[in-house]
Amino acid sequence: MPPTEAVDLTGRTILQVVPELKTGGAEVTTWEMAEAIVKAGGRALIASEGGALSAAIEKAGGEIFNLPVASKNPFTIWANIRRLAQLMRDEKVDLIHGRSRAPCWSALLAARRVRRPYLATYHSKVHETPRLKVFYNSVMTRGRLTIANSHFTAARIFQVHGICETALRVIPRGCDTDALDRTRFSKADIKNKRAQWGVPASAFVIICPARLTSWKGQHILLHALHKLKSDTLPSDTLPYVVCVGDAQGRDAYVDNLKAIAKRANMQDRLVLAGHESDMPAAYAAADLAVMPSTIAEPFGRTTIEAQAASLPVIASNAGGFRETVIAKAASAGGSGFLVTPEHSEDLAVAIDVILAMSAAERAKLGENGRANVLENYTRTAMCHRTLQVYKELIG
Repeated sequence: MPPTEAVDLTGRTILQVVPELKTGGAEVTTWEMAEAIVKAGGRALIASEGGALSAAIEKAGGEIFNLPVASKNPFTIWANIRRLAQLMRDEKVDLIHGRSRAPCWSALLAARRVRRPYLATYHSKVHETPRLKVFYNSVMTRGRLTIANSHFTAARIFQVHGICETALRVIPRGCDTDALDRTRFSKADIKNKRAQWGVPASAFVIICPARLTSWKGQHILLHALHKLKSDTLPSDTLPYVVCVGDAQGRDAYVDNLKAIAKRANMQDRLVLAGHESDMPAAYAAADLAVMPSTIAEPFGRTTIEAQAASLPVIASNAGGFRETVIAKAASAGGSGFLVTPEHSEDLAVAIDVILAMSAAERAKLGENGRANVLENYTRTAMCHRTLQVYKELIG
Protein backbone atom coordinates (compact mmCIF):
# COMPACT_ATOMS: atom_id res chain seq x y z
CA MET A 1 0.00 0.00 0.00
CA PRO A 2 1.15 3.61 -0.54
CA PRO A 3 2.79 5.30 2.45
CA THR A 4 0.40 7.19 4.71
CA GLU A 5 2.83 9.36 6.68
CA ALA A 6 6.29 10.72 6.08
CA VAL A 7 9.34 9.50 7.97
CA ASP A 8 11.46 12.32 9.39
CA LEU A 9 15.22 11.69 9.46
CA THR A 10 16.24 15.27 10.05
CA GLY A 11 19.65 15.35 11.70
CA ARG A 12 20.24 11.64 11.10
CA THR A 13 23.01 10.09 9.03
CA ILE A 14 22.64 6.71 7.33
CA LEU A 15 25.61 4.87 5.85
CA GLN A 16 24.98 2.22 3.18
CA VAL A 17 27.80 -0.15 2.23
CA VAL A 18 27.80 -1.78 -1.21
CA PRO A 19 30.82 -3.16 -3.12
CA GLU A 20 30.35 -1.22 -6.34
CA LEU A 21 27.80 1.11 -7.88
CA LYS A 22 26.89 -0.75 -11.05
CA THR A 23 23.34 -1.24 -12.33
CA GLY A 24 22.30 -4.40 -10.49
CA GLY A 25 19.44 -4.73 -8.05
CA ALA A 26 21.37 -4.02 -4.85
CA GLU A 27 23.13 -1.04 -6.40
CA VAL A 28 19.97 0.52 -7.82
CA THR A 29 18.26 0.10 -4.46
CA THR A 30 21.21 1.85 -2.80
CA TRP A 31 20.69 4.80 -5.14
CA GLU A 32 16.92 4.85 -4.55
CA MET A 33 17.38 4.78 -0.79
CA ALA A 34 20.01 7.53 -0.86
CA GLU A 35 17.51 9.75 -2.60
CA ALA A 36 14.78 8.79 -0.10
CA ILE A 37 17.02 9.48 2.91
CA VAL A 38 17.84 12.95 1.61
CA LYS A 39 14.16 13.69 0.95
CA ALA A 40 13.43 12.58 4.53
CA GLY A 41 15.86 15.21 5.80
CA GLY A 42 18.80 12.94 6.51
CA ARG A 43 22.33 12.52 5.18
CA ALA A 44 22.88 9.60 2.84
CA LEU A 45 26.43 8.24 2.86
CA ILE A 46 27.62 5.35 0.69
CA ALA A 47 30.86 3.45 1.18
CA SER A 48 31.73 1.82 -2.14
CA GLU A 49 34.34 1.45 -4.85
CA GLY A 50 32.10 3.50 -7.15
CA GLY A 51 30.70 2.82 -10.58
CA ALA A 52 28.15 3.88 -13.19
CA LEU A 53 25.57 5.04 -10.62
CA SER A 54 27.93 7.36 -8.76
CA ALA A 55 26.88 10.49 -10.63
CA ALA A 56 23.17 9.79 -10.17
CA ILE A 57 23.64 9.19 -6.44
CA GLU A 58 25.57 12.42 -6.00
CA LYS A 59 22.95 14.30 -8.02
CA ALA A 60 20.31 12.93 -5.61
CA GLY A 61 22.28 14.33 -2.66
CA GLY A 62 24.15 11.20 -1.65
CA GLU A 63 27.78 11.34 -0.51
CA ILE A 64 30.15 8.62 -1.72
CA PHE A 65 33.22 7.54 0.22
CA ASN A 66 35.58 5.44 -1.86
CA LEU A 67 36.71 2.46 0.19
CA PRO A 68 37.95 -0.99 -0.97
CA VAL A 69 34.78 -2.74 0.20
CA ALA A 70 34.44 -4.94 -2.91
CA SER A 71 37.44 -7.01 -1.84
CA LYS A 72 36.98 -10.48 -0.38
CA ASN A 73 40.57 -10.57 0.83
CA PRO A 74 40.44 -11.28 4.60
CA PHE A 75 43.15 -8.70 5.33
CA THR A 76 41.26 -6.01 3.40
CA ILE A 77 37.99 -6.93 5.10
CA TRP A 78 39.75 -6.62 8.47
CA ALA A 79 41.28 -3.26 7.52
CA ASN A 80 37.85 -2.04 6.42
CA ILE A 81 36.56 -2.47 9.97
CA ARG A 82 38.87 0.32 11.06
CA ARG A 83 38.10 2.43 7.98
CA LEU A 84 34.33 2.16 8.42
CA ALA A 85 34.48 2.72 12.17
CA GLN A 86 36.50 5.88 11.61
CA LEU A 87 34.09 7.05 8.94
CA MET A 88 31.16 6.47 11.28
CA ARG A 89 32.85 8.50 14.02
CA ASP A 90 33.92 11.34 11.73
CA GLU A 91 30.54 11.69 10.03
CA LYS A 92 28.44 10.92 13.14
CA VAL A 93 26.67 8.00 11.47
CA ASP A 94 23.54 6.80 13.26
CA LEU A 95 23.08 3.50 11.42
CA ILE A 96 24.99 1.33 8.93
CA HIS A 97 23.15 -0.72 6.30
CA GLY A 98 25.07 -3.47 4.49
CA ARG A 99 24.05 -4.89 1.13
CA SER A 100 26.67 -7.55 0.31
CA ARG A 101 28.38 -10.27 2.29
CA ALA A 102 32.07 -9.35 2.24
CA PRO A 103 31.58 -5.67 3.20
CA CYS A 104 28.89 -6.68 5.70
CA TRP A 105 31.52 -8.42 7.86
CA SER A 106 33.40 -5.13 8.03
CA ALA A 107 30.18 -3.18 8.60
CA LEU A 108 28.99 -5.47 11.38
CA LEU A 109 32.24 -5.31 13.34
CA ALA A 110 32.64 -1.58 12.74
CA ALA A 111 29.11 -1.00 14.05
CA ARG A 112 29.93 -2.99 17.18
CA ARG A 113 33.12 -1.00 17.66
CA VAL A 114 31.29 2.35 17.61
CA ARG A 115 28.07 1.00 19.15
CA ARG A 116 25.72 1.84 16.33
CA PRO A 117 22.89 -0.28 14.84
CA TYR A 118 23.75 -2.52 11.91
CA LEU A 119 21.29 -4.18 9.54
CA ALA A 120 21.57 -5.91 6.18
CA THR A 121 19.38 -6.56 3.17
CA TYR A 122 19.55 -10.11 1.85
CA HIS A 123 19.48 -9.47 -1.90
CA SER A 124 21.04 -12.73 -3.08
CA LYS A 125 20.43 -16.48 -3.01
CA VAL A 126 20.34 -18.13 0.43
CA HIS A 127 22.73 -21.09 0.23
CA GLU A 128 22.25 -24.09 2.53
CA THR A 129 25.58 -25.77 1.75
CA PRO A 130 28.50 -25.96 2.26
CA ARG A 131 28.76 -25.10 5.94
CA LEU A 132 31.54 -22.57 5.46
CA LYS A 133 29.45 -20.65 2.93
CA VAL A 134 26.44 -20.71 5.25
CA PHE A 135 28.60 -19.23 8.01
CA TYR A 136 30.02 -16.61 5.63
CA ASN A 137 26.51 -15.63 4.52
CA SER A 138 25.22 -15.51 8.09
CA VAL A 139 26.64 -12.01 8.41
CA MET A 140 23.48 -10.89 6.64
CA THR A 141 21.46 -12.02 9.65
CA ARG A 142 23.68 -10.89 12.54
CA GLY A 143 22.37 -7.34 12.81
CA ARG A 144 19.52 -5.81 14.74
CA LEU A 145 17.26 -6.57 11.75
CA THR A 146 17.49 -8.29 8.38
CA ILE A 147 15.53 -7.15 5.36
CA ALA A 148 14.44 -9.86 2.89
CA ASN A 149 13.51 -8.83 -0.64
CA SER A 150 10.68 -11.39 -0.89
CA HIS A 151 8.72 -13.88 1.19
CA PHE A 152 10.61 -16.60 -0.67
CA THR A 153 13.92 -15.18 0.55
CA ALA A 154 12.52 -14.76 4.07
CA ALA A 155 11.45 -18.41 4.20
CA ARG A 156 14.89 -19.50 3.06
CA ILE A 157 16.53 -17.31 5.73
CA PHE A 158 14.38 -18.91 8.43
CA GLN A 159 15.18 -22.38 7.12
CA VAL A 160 18.94 -21.92 6.75
CA HIS A 161 19.89 -19.38 9.41
CA GLY A 162 17.12 -19.90 11.95
CA ILE A 163 16.84 -16.28 13.02
CA CYS A 164 14.01 -14.97 15.16
CA GLU A 165 10.95 -13.98 13.16
CA THR A 166 10.83 -10.59 14.87
CA ALA A 167 14.32 -9.82 13.51
CA LEU A 168 13.18 -10.04 9.89
CA ARG A 169 11.29 -7.63 7.65
CA VAL A 170 10.05 -8.41 4.15
CA ILE A 171 10.39 -5.38 1.90
CA PRO A 172 9.97 -6.19 -1.81
CA ARG A 173 11.84 -4.29 -4.48
CA GLY A 174 10.02 -1.40 -6.08
CA CYS A 175 10.26 0.35 -9.43
CA ASP A 176 9.63 3.79 -10.89
CA THR A 177 6.10 3.33 -12.19
CA ASP A 178 5.95 6.83 -13.68
CA ALA A 179 9.06 6.28 -15.81
CA LEU A 180 7.76 2.88 -16.94
CA ASP A 181 4.31 4.12 -17.94
CA ARG A 182 4.12 3.15 -21.62
CA THR A 183 1.69 5.99 -22.37
CA ARG A 184 4.74 8.28 -22.16
CA PHE A 185 6.00 6.81 -25.43
CA SER A 186 4.61 7.70 -28.83
CA LYS A 187 4.35 5.42 -31.84
CA ALA A 188 7.36 7.27 -33.23
CA ASP A 189 9.37 6.54 -30.06
CA ILE A 190 8.55 2.84 -30.36
CA LYS A 191 9.38 2.80 -34.05
CA ASN A 192 12.74 4.47 -33.36
CA LYS A 193 13.67 2.01 -30.62
CA ARG A 194 12.80 -0.93 -32.86
CA ALA A 195 14.85 0.62 -35.65
CA GLN A 196 17.84 0.71 -33.26
CA TRP A 197 17.37 -3.02 -32.80
CA GLY A 198 16.86 -3.66 -36.52
CA VAL A 199 13.35 -4.96 -35.86
CA PRO A 200 10.40 -4.22 -38.19
CA ALA A 201 7.89 -1.74 -36.83
CA SER A 202 5.04 -4.26 -37.27
CA ALA A 203 6.81 -7.27 -35.68
CA PHE A 204 5.74 -9.02 -32.48
CA VAL A 205 8.63 -8.39 -30.07
CA ILE A 206 9.54 -10.56 -27.09
CA ILE A 207 11.96 -8.86 -24.72
CA CYS A 208 14.20 -10.88 -22.40
CA PRO A 209 15.70 -8.32 -19.98
CA ALA A 210 18.68 -9.90 -18.22
CA ARG A 211 22.43 -10.09 -18.45
CA LEU A 212 23.56 -12.84 -20.79
CA THR A 213 24.36 -15.80 -18.59
CA SER A 214 23.11 -19.38 -18.69
CA TRP A 215 21.10 -19.24 -15.47
CA LYS A 216 19.02 -16.39 -16.87
CA GLY A 217 17.82 -18.92 -19.44
CA GLN A 218 18.04 -17.10 -22.76
CA HIS A 219 18.91 -20.44 -24.40
CA ILE A 220 15.67 -21.92 -23.03
CA LEU A 221 13.73 -19.12 -24.69
CA LEU A 222 15.41 -19.74 -28.03
CA HIS A 223 14.66 -23.47 -27.84
CA ALA A 224 11.03 -22.62 -27.02
CA LEU A 225 10.70 -20.33 -30.02
CA HIS A 226 11.77 -23.20 -32.25
CA LYS A 227 8.87 -25.27 -30.85
CA LEU A 228 6.06 -22.77 -31.37
CA LYS A 229 2.97 -23.99 -33.17
CA SER A 230 2.92 -20.54 -34.74
CA ASP A 231 6.30 -21.37 -36.28
CA THR A 232 4.37 -22.69 -39.25
CA LEU A 233 3.13 -19.19 -40.02
CA PRO A 234 4.69 -16.96 -42.69
CA SER A 235 8.08 -15.60 -41.66
CA ASP A 236 6.88 -11.99 -41.53
CA THR A 237 4.50 -12.87 -38.66
CA LEU A 238 7.01 -14.75 -36.48
CA PRO A 239 8.13 -13.11 -33.21
CA TYR A 240 11.47 -11.43 -32.75
CA VAL A 241 13.36 -11.88 -29.48
CA VAL A 242 15.42 -9.01 -28.10
CA CYS A 243 17.86 -9.95 -25.34
CA VAL A 244 18.66 -6.77 -23.43
CA GLY A 245 21.67 -7.08 -21.14
CA ASP A 246 25.45 -7.25 -21.00
CA ALA A 247 27.35 -10.45 -21.69
CA GLN A 248 30.02 -9.34 -19.18
CA GLY A 249 32.68 -11.32 -21.01
CA ARG A 250 30.67 -14.53 -21.43
CA ASP A 251 31.59 -14.87 -25.10
CA ALA A 252 31.10 -18.64 -25.13
CA TYR A 253 27.48 -18.26 -24.01
CA VAL A 254 26.84 -15.58 -26.64
CA ASP A 255 28.27 -17.90 -29.29
CA ASN A 256 25.99 -20.66 -28.03
CA LEU A 257 22.91 -18.44 -28.35
CA LYS A 258 23.86 -17.53 -31.89
CA ALA A 259 24.39 -21.21 -32.75
CA ILE A 260 20.97 -22.17 -31.34
CA ALA A 261 19.33 -19.39 -33.35
CA LYS A 262 21.10 -20.48 -36.51
CA ARG A 263 20.05 -24.11 -36.09
CA ALA A 264 16.47 -22.94 -35.59
CA ASN A 265 16.70 -20.74 -38.68
CA MET A 266 15.84 -17.68 -36.61
CA GLN A 267 19.19 -15.92 -36.56
CA ASP A 268 17.57 -12.93 -38.29
CA ARG A 269 14.98 -12.68 -35.50
CA LEU A 270 17.44 -12.73 -32.58
CA VAL A 271 18.73 -9.37 -31.37
CA LEU A 272 21.49 -9.27 -28.76
CA ALA A 273 21.03 -5.63 -27.84
CA GLY A 274 23.63 -5.41 -25.07
CA HIS A 275 23.38 -2.84 -22.30
CA GLU A 276 20.30 -0.62 -22.52
CA SER A 277 20.44 2.81 -20.93
CA ASP A 278 16.71 3.47 -21.39
CA MET A 279 14.83 0.42 -20.14
CA PRO A 280 11.41 2.13 -20.05
CA ALA A 281 11.72 2.77 -23.81
CA ALA A 282 12.84 -0.82 -24.36
CA TYR A 283 9.83 -2.22 -22.53
CA ALA A 284 7.54 0.16 -24.41
CA ALA A 285 8.88 -1.17 -27.72
CA ALA A 286 8.04 -4.78 -26.77
CA ASP A 287 4.84 -6.83 -26.81
CA LEU A 288 5.75 -9.55 -24.29
CA ALA A 289 8.39 -9.99 -21.59
CA VAL A 290 9.90 -13.42 -20.84
CA MET A 291 12.08 -14.25 -17.82
CA PRO A 292 13.12 -17.91 -18.22
CA SER A 293 15.55 -18.18 -15.28
CA THR A 294 16.79 -21.70 -14.62
CA ILE A 295 17.13 -21.17 -10.86
CA ALA A 296 14.87 -19.57 -8.28
CA GLU A 297 15.43 -15.82 -8.28
CA PRO A 298 15.29 -14.27 -4.79
CA PHE A 299 13.05 -11.52 -6.19
CA GLY A 300 13.59 -10.66 -9.87
CA ARG A 301 12.96 -6.97 -10.50
CA THR A 302 12.41 -7.33 -14.25
CA THR A 303 9.01 -8.93 -13.72
CA ILE A 304 7.71 -5.88 -11.88
CA GLU A 305 9.33 -3.48 -14.35
CA ALA A 306 7.70 -5.26 -17.29
CA GLN A 307 4.31 -5.28 -15.57
CA ALA A 308 4.68 -1.60 -14.72
CA ALA A 309 5.22 -1.10 -18.46
CA SER A 310 1.88 -2.89 -19.08
CA LEU A 311 3.48 -5.92 -20.71
CA PRO A 312 2.16 -9.47 -20.34
CA VAL A 313 4.86 -11.56 -18.68
CA ILE A 314 5.98 -15.18 -18.73
CA ALA A 315 8.40 -16.23 -15.99
CA SER A 316 9.79 -19.37 -14.41
CA ASN A 317 7.57 -20.88 -11.73
CA ALA A 318 10.07 -20.49 -8.90
CA GLY A 319 11.32 -18.10 -6.24
CA GLY A 320 10.19 -14.50 -6.13
CA PHE A 321 8.47 -14.73 -9.52
CA ARG A 322 5.67 -16.66 -7.82
CA GLU A 323 4.92 -13.57 -5.74
CA THR A 324 5.15 -10.90 -8.42
CA VAL A 325 3.39 -12.56 -11.38
CA ILE A 326 -0.37 -13.14 -11.18
CA ALA A 327 -0.68 -16.44 -13.05
CA LYS A 328 -4.37 -16.28 -13.91
CA ALA A 329 -6.54 -15.54 -16.91
CA ALA A 330 -6.78 -11.90 -17.85
CA SER A 331 -10.49 -11.91 -16.95
CA ALA A 332 -9.58 -13.08 -13.43
CA GLY A 333 -6.97 -10.37 -12.89
CA GLY A 334 -4.00 -12.27 -14.27
CA SER A 335 -0.85 -10.61 -15.58
CA GLY A 336 0.81 -13.56 -17.32
CA PHE A 337 2.05 -17.13 -16.96
CA LEU A 338 4.44 -19.13 -14.79
CA VAL A 339 6.16 -22.06 -16.51
CA THR A 340 8.35 -24.94 -15.40
CA PRO A 341 12.00 -23.84 -15.20
CA GLU A 342 14.27 -25.27 -17.91
CA HIS A 343 11.25 -26.65 -19.76
CA SER A 344 11.22 -25.17 -23.24
CA GLU A 345 8.03 -27.06 -24.18
CA ASP A 346 6.05 -25.39 -21.37
CA LEU A 347 7.46 -22.03 -22.35
CA ALA A 348 6.55 -22.61 -26.00
CA VAL A 349 2.95 -23.41 -25.03
CA ALA A 350 2.68 -20.21 -22.96
CA ILE A 351 4.10 -18.10 -25.80
CA ASP A 352 1.69 -19.74 -28.25
CA VAL A 353 -1.23 -18.83 -25.98
CA ILE A 354 -0.08 -15.21 -25.84
CA LEU A 355 0.37 -15.08 -29.61
CA ALA A 356 -3.13 -16.49 -30.15
CA MET A 357 -4.73 -13.81 -27.97
CA SER A 358 -6.37 -10.75 -29.38
CA ALA A 359 -4.63 -7.42 -28.87
CA ALA A 360 -7.36 -6.55 -26.36
CA GLU A 361 -6.70 -9.70 -24.30
CA ARG A 362 -2.96 -8.99 -24.18
CA ALA A 363 -3.68 -5.39 -23.23
CA LYS A 364 -5.86 -6.62 -20.35
CA LEU A 365 -3.00 -8.77 -19.01
CA GLY A 366 -0.76 -5.71 -19.19
CA GLU A 367 -3.37 -3.54 -17.47
CA ASN A 368 -3.69 -6.07 -14.65
CA GLY A 369 0.09 -6.24 -14.29
CA ARG A 370 0.46 -2.51 -13.95
CA ALA A 371 -2.30 -2.42 -11.33
CA ASN A 372 -0.46 -5.18 -9.45
CA VAL A 373 2.74 -3.14 -9.37
CA LEU A 374 1.00 0.09 -8.41
CA GLU A 375 -0.57 -1.72 -5.48
CA ASN A 376 2.43 -3.69 -4.25
CA TYR A 377 5.78 -2.83 -5.84
CA THR A 378 6.33 0.89 -6.18
CA ARG A 379 9.69 2.45 -5.42
CA THR A 380 7.94 4.90 -3.09
CA ALA A 381 6.49 2.09 -0.97
CA MET A 382 9.82 0.24 -0.81
CA CYS A 383 11.69 3.35 0.28
CA HIS A 384 9.06 4.29 2.83
CA ARG A 385 9.12 0.85 4.44
CA THR A 386 12.91 0.92 4.64
CA LEU A 387 12.90 4.41 6.15
CA GLN A 388 10.48 3.11 8.78
CA VAL A 389 12.98 0.38 9.65
CA TYR A 390 15.73 3.00 10.02
CA LYS A 391 13.50 5.05 12.28
CA GLU A 392 12.65 1.97 14.35
CA LEU A 393 16.34 1.21 14.95
CA ILE A 394 17.63 4.70 15.69
CA GLY A 395 14.54 6.12 17.43
